[in-house]
Amino acid sequence: MPVLFRFGAIVMLAFTVLAIGVGFYRARNNPEFRMKGFPTSLSQDVVASINGYERSEMDGDVVKYYIKADKATTFSDNHMELENVFLQVFDESGGTTSDKITAQKAVYIPAENKNFTAYFTGDVNIQTRDSLNIKTALVTYKREDETAVAEEHIEFERENVRGRSTGAIVKVREKRLELLRDVEVETFESSELAQSNISSAKLNSGHAVYDQLNEKIELHDGVTIRLTSRNKTNNASQTADVRSGRANVFLIEKNEGSRDVKKLELFENVQIDTRQSDGKPTKISSGYALYEKDIDRFDLKNGVHIVTVEDDTPTNIRSNTAIYEQTNGKIFLNGEAEITQGSDLIKGDNITAELFANRKLKNSHVRGNAYLKQSNADRTTEISGNELNAAFNDMQKLLNANLIGSGTAVLTPSNPVEYAKVTLSSPKAINVFFKGDGLLERMQTDGRTTIQLNVPDNAPDSANKRITADSVKTFFNTSGKDLQKAEAVGNAELFVEPLRSAEQNYKTTINAPRFDCEFFASGNNAKNCIAGVKTKTVRVPTMPAADRGTQTIIADKLTASFNQQTKDVEKLDASGDAKFTELERNAIADQISFTAGDETVRLRGGEPTVWDSRARAKAKEIDWDTRNEKSFLRGGTSTTYYSQKNTGGATPFGKGDKPVYITADAGEFDHRAETGMYSGNARGWQDNNYLRGDRLLLMQKQGQLHVDGNVQSLLYNAKRKENGKETTVPVYASAKKMTYNHESRILHYEKDVDIRQGTDRITGGAANVFLTETNEVARTDIETNVLITQPNRRASADFAQYVASDESVVLRGSPARVEDAETGSSQGGQMTVYLRENRIVSEGKSKQNAAGRTRSVYKVKNN
Repeated sequence: MPVLFRFGAIVMLAFTVLAIGVGFYRARNNPEFRMKGFPTSLSQDVVASINGYERSEMDGDVVKYYIKADKATTFSDNHMELENVFLQVFDESGGTTSDKITAQKAVYIPAENKNFTAYFTGDVNIQTRDSLNIKTALVTYKREDETAVAEEHIEFERENVRGRSTGAIVKVREKRLELLRDVEVETFESSELAQSNISSAKLNSGHAVYDQLNEKIELHDGVTIRLTSRNKTNNASQTADVRSGRANVFLIEKNEGSRDVKKLELFENVQIDTRQSDGKPTKISSGYALYEKDIDRFDLKNGVHIVTVEDDTPTNIRSNTAIYEQTNGKIFLNGEAEITQGSDLIKGDNITAELFANRKLKNSHVRGNAYLKQSNADRTTEISGNELNAAFNDMQKLLNANLIGSGTAVLTPSNPVEYAKVTLSSPKAINVFFKGDGLLERMQTDGRTTIQLNVPDNAPDSANKRITADSVKTFFNTSGKDLQKAEAVGNAELFVEPLRSAEQNYKTTINAPRFDCEFFASGNNAKNCIAGVKTKTVRVPTMPAADRGTQTIIADKLTASFNQQTKDVEKLDASGDAKFTELERNAIADQISFTAGDETVRLRGGEPTVWDSRARAKAKEIDWDTRNEKSFLRGGTSTTYYSQKNTGGATPFGKGDKPVYITADAGEFDHRAETGMYSGNARGWQDNNYLRGDRLLLMQKQGQLHVDGNVQSLLYNAKRKENGKETTVPVYASAKKMTYNHESRILHYEKDVDIRQGTDRITGGAANVFLTETNEVARTDIETNVLITQPNRRASADFAQYVASDESVVLRGSPARVEDAETGSSQGGQMTVYLRENRIVSEGKSKQNAAGRTRSVYKVKNN
């Protein structure tokens, strides 16, 4: 029995399943009314049933609508059930245009004013008077507002526009189709492409409204769009993939019965990818976008970002708003505009850019706060101003950058220890030219321009440099990394400023009509600058002192050479009417050279001359050591002291207000010690008085003069009476050595002393000449082998003293001897010869010889 019961249960289950299957099969073509809003309390009382039902609703002579069905069943509440129904609703005029709905079944519920509501189910087809065709399973249609609502999957088509969605509202009168969920819309360029499912536009969203009257599709909720077209320039296929929060798609009737996308208006988190053929995409993002398909133009707003080609060196474009003409390759950026391409950056308030066919940056025009930056391993180049043009080659390397108006260009080294930072500024224009792989070739300016070279502070005499001129050109070496030369033209100025203050450091300013500067092979550091014509150089000490003041060099041409390590001035070469001035010290020559290492000024050519308030010196060559305050003169040295007082009284010349001249082959002066050494045929004189020797040492502070080697002098004019008259007779002296002491007013001669006055002559081993305050001879002492000669008279002694007041000569010797050709001879330990009276007084004894005797021999004249 249990087995039989189980078998029977299985058989009953099988029959039940079969019955249900048959029921579903029979009901497959018997659709149900399951739409929302379907009345739940309709009458079940059949009033009439008509096969082949037809009905026209009239308003006077105007047909409002027409209904036809295979079968119509009317119930007691006046609703009707229709099978294989056809509904045609005419326009207000009752003309030829109408909307049509067909379905397997319908429920017709009449309303006031000849309106009704109809519920359609089963293969529902709607065809509007505007050629909109809709297919779905369920539709609710209201005649009052001419609205059809579909709640399930629908498909629609209007000429070459078709689509699908889940649920829709067809507002026939307003010519609007609202697609409720899972929207997909496609457009096709031709019916052939439509049959092949090759669409020109494919739209997807969560919700959409198709406004047929305005040829507009509104998309909402997760919008995605794909547009396909042909590039008008090269006929290449072009696609655009779009994503946004919502969008408006505007259609245009191109041919009769053919529509295509005219433009897209995109909102909220817009993302666009466009590409040609199989090329790499251009990516666009913004808060808003308006795309005009025919002209391939994007109008972008709110945080625009464009990546024109996504590759190893993408071109990134950013701005607040932008217009991108993709086919024309043009971009117009406004507000915080910025373009980056590899290591190159361009930004400003507004940018107009042109792209190559591969959508890489070709050129750009920047207005307002314009800025360009190029970076590489060695250097960062920055250009900024109000307006800027930049051009790139097809390898995306900079060709040129032209700044219009006031602006600056800055070269910042990656290695600031060895390289100088270069800053160039101009009020009118800066033109920067590149070559090869974006390497700098040259920079050119218009208007008053400044080039600032800032160096690292890594040495005690490190110094920055600044070049200013009406226009400047800079050229770079073949590597494009380093400055090679610079040309500064028009009221040019070079300013060198040490970074630290020190005794040896000077701020140097050079002014000239033009500068031509050459740079070291690396480092952007000036090697030399040539200034001409008519230059002026001013060097101001960073630590002024009493003996160190402002130095000025004036010349037709000047060359400034710089030290590669410190970048400070190493040498200044001035040529052509050159003049050097420091405090009261001055120098002129055809060429003046200054070396910072030894702080020496070298004068060559023309007639080199140095002078101050006390003296002037000339020579063929003059070296002026400004650090140690010494001067070295060679080749025909000539010195003029403006007065005897200016020598410190160190020369034995009598007139204090008359100039003193000293010449020699060479001269060496210690300005701090106030000494002057003249060597080689040295000669000094005042009026008719002079002295000479192989060497002459002038010691101004001590008031001393030393003359060595073949000394000759005419130092004073001695007075004597001849024939009752007082006359002045020059006195000449010679010796191997001579010294003069202003304080003691003694002239001292040594070795081979020879003194002459007129026909009188005195020789000896040494002599001291005592001068009066008026520089006249008061007394002369001579010793060692003294010999005095006069016409017809000769005297010899070990010592002689000449007294100018009575013109007497005191002789001492062992013995002293006087020989007279006319009167005879005398000798003694001491003898006094009165030259004026022509008499001799002899003494046997003297201080040196107390036991001496006298002896005289007289010549008797024959009468």
